[in-house]
Amino acid sequence: MSQSHFFTDEEKAELLSNPYTSYVSNCRVYYSLAFKQLVINNLNKNGMTSTKIFRLAGYRDDLFSHSYRKHIIKRIRMEAETPEGLREPARPKKSPAKKRHSETEFRELEKRVQLLEQQIEFLKKAVIYGKQVS
Repeated sequence: MSQSHFFTDEEKAELLSNPYTSYVSNCRVYYSLAFKQLVINNLNKNGMTSTKIFRLAGYRDDLFSHSYRKHIIKRIRMEAETPEGLREPARPKKSPAKKRHSETEFRELEKRVQLLEQQIEFLKKAVIYGKQVS
């Protein structure tokens, strides 16, 4: 799991349309409790592989690598063995740094709009003054 895969907007939309997907970030899928239960229920069935379980859940083979599917199955199995058992994924918390960045970006854009409005007013006056001089 050393290399991250970034999902395209189309892949994100496809993943979110699957009822077994809780939500998707740019490079991570959060699976629903129902998917985790599907995995556990099918894990020990004869001939069931990680690829077949993902297909059963409606995911295309080319969305995930074989090693990724095996890793997810292993994590779900480990979660099932905990005292809390399987649970819905917790939504990741938004980073305060990102929020601060967007607020700073917003202020910068406001200043830029004000400057552009001042430039437009100046140009209007310059055009009007230029016409009066002629």
